[in-house]
Amino acid sequence: MLGKRIIPAVAAQCLLVNFAAAAEAPPVKPPTHLPQMTVTGERGEKSLTSPSAEKAAEQKAEVPGGFTVKSAADLRKGRGSNFQDLLAGIPGLTLQSENGVEVSKLSIRGSGINADEPLGVDFLLDGVSFNQGDGEAILEDFDVSTLNYAEVFRGANGFKYGARMLGGAINLVPHTGYDADPYQLSLEGGAYGFMRAQASMAGVLGDLDYYASLSGRYRDGYRNHSRENTELFFADMGYKINEHLENRIYLTVNRTDRELPGALTKQQMLSDPKQADPDAERLDYSKRWNYIRIADKISYENAGQKFDASVYYWHRDLLSKDFYDPEDLQDGIQIFHADNAGINLNSSTEGKLFGHRNIFSMGMSPSVETQWDHNFTNLNGSKGETIARGMELSTNVPVYLVNQHYFTDQFSAVTGVQGIYAGRQFYDKFNDTESGDQSKALNYWGVNPKLGFLYEFDQDNQLFVNFSHSFQPPSFDNMLEFDGGLGSSLELSPLKAQRSWTLETGTRGERGRFEWELAIYRSWLKNELQNLYDAEGNDRGDVNVPRSYHQGIEAGLNAELWNSLGTKDKGGQRLTLNQTYTLNDFHYEGDPVYRDNRIASVPVHLYEMELMYESPSGFYAGPNVKCNLTRYPVDQQNTLSAGSYTLLGFKAGYAFKSGVSIFFEASNLTDKRYAASVDPIPDARSPGNPQVFHPGDGRSFYTGVRWGF
Repeated sequence: MLGKRIIPAVAAQCLLVNFAAAAEAPPVKPPTHLPQMTVTGERGEKSLTSPSAEKAAEQKAEVPGGFTVKSAADLRKGRGSNFQDLLAGIPGLTLQSENGVEVSKLSIRGSGINADEPLGVDFLLDGVSFNQGDGEAILEDFDVSTLNYAEVFRGANGFKYGARMLGGAINLVPHTGYDADPYQLSLEGGAYGFMRAQASMAGVLGDLDYYASLSGRYRDGYRNHSRENTELFFADMGYKINEHLENRIYLTVNRTDRELPGALTKQQMLSDPKQADPDAERLDYSKRWNYIRIADKISYENAGQKFDASVYYWHRDLLSKDFYDPEDLQDGIQIFHADNAGINLNSSTEGKLFGHRNIFSMGMSPSVETQWDHNFTNLNGSKGETIARGMELSTNVPVYLVNQHYFTDQFSAVTGVQGIYAGRQFYDKFNDTESGDQSKALNYWGVNPKLGFLYEFDQDNQLFVNFSHSFQPPSFDNMLEFDGGLGSSLELSPLKAQRSWTLETGTRGERGRFEWELAIYRSWLKNELQNLYDAEGNDRGDVNVPRSYHQGIEAGLNAELWNSLGTKDKGGQRLTLNQTYTLNDFHYEGDPVYRDNRIASVPVHLYEMELMYESPSGFYAGPNVKCNLTRYPVDQQNTLSAGSYTLLGFKAGYAFKSGVSIFFEASNLTDKRYAASVDPIPDARSPGNPQVFHPGDGRSFYTGVRWGF
């Protein structure tokens, strides 16, 4: 990107110098004919609603904590299917998958690591909320191939987007007509019947720009009973009302049909990881849903003033087939339809206060969701009689104020406060059961203060420290469960909101051939929300843990080991080494049952490395490594562990000047048998040999071709 800006500038300066020289004296010898040089650059126009990745990176000077901008350019060097493909190499993220395609668990600093769907992180598209009303998210509603970059705000650093939970916020910024190829076609294929195709188009027509993408993905699956079929359509269209004001409309449509293979015992996983849980095949564990979302965002920017306003609505119909036993009720077959609506308002004013630079921001993001549920017995994959029916109403109203004041040109303080109201209302429509009427209204109130300090050595290097509070109200999945036993039914178990204080310090910057980021944090949690399963891998619901703590390290180091033209010049041959390390050290604290044990199901030491050679001709190649360096417990009594593993991979490709690019990617070259995800249980000793391990994919190869024109 820097090169694209420098080349036109250098060319212009050369022309001016030559022109001045020509004006001073006539030529004394024939001109020298130089080889033809092609100067390229980005389109001059930029979007106000979807800023460039370079502009997003400027926020490093305003965020006194863990913050990463990840360009999607690397996504196009290999398989571009899911969040693991997009967010690889970002420190502090723990991603777990149960079938090798979708990411079922995404956690930052341990927030929501045990939830069925990602919980404890706010997901946004162009700053507009994507979460469900009760806090959960379904990541498959995003098509990662339509994204330009991702902003990862760890912890309270996501205040500007209304982030209120321990994990923070991930804002995904899509392509627009200003930065995408006018036309693009791509086709990928590989292991276990994987196929993915995408077609997109983009353009600028005066003050109007547009981007539209249609993609489909199919996979037979590494394991038995793990087939998947997904289609995604995404489009956005922006209109510049004037140079300071822009409006953009977004449309997302998604249809997914996925089989779920269930969990295995450790012995089953190591002996035959491709097998499915027999109950998963007999009862046809699966999920199918249709989803549509529309949003509208208007952005204003002028002379230090910024304002964003957005409104959104989405609808989902979902059918889920899960475990059921007449003497030990579980979800069975669940059908629900949900509607969610909300608004986001954010403003920022930059000016002078007491003679020094000052940035004041405020905003709010209220939302409401209604969800109608109907549960049936699961009769070998077919609906039986009704076992539960109800309606869930979720409301959230976060409001925030943040001020950054510069005491000097280099030293600033960030102070902020956030107030949150969350309502959870359950209407039981099937209460003629042993459990009786479970209708109940729950209200949660929270206040999150924040204090941070940022010291800028120069424009590229910062040192930071912050102290903040987080607040996470429970979701309905946290509180609604079948109590088990003959004649039982759905029960609502009210839970307290999870609260925590976090102290964080770190640094980020670049010097010469090196670029780094480092954050060290400790969080003291009260009433932590934890999800537990039984020995057969069936969800038993959530509990509040009175006291616990999360502490860790989030480190990234990128080094340019060799450059044929110099340290900063991007035009030569390059050899780069990118590394990340994440420490997840999470424990109970004086718990009456689990004492000071390590919290289960969370990998402790995670390391990723990629060594990449790149040639100016368009060729690139290099190995990569993903490691879980130590075993970690799967039960809260710490008696059974998932093993460590090292996964070796390789990428290679070539980008032709015609706009065609090809790639080859290999993963798990040693065909390692390992647990990609586990379901936490209280005690693995009773009963023994629990089914809680989800095997990762074996040796896999992928290839693809893209044509942008």
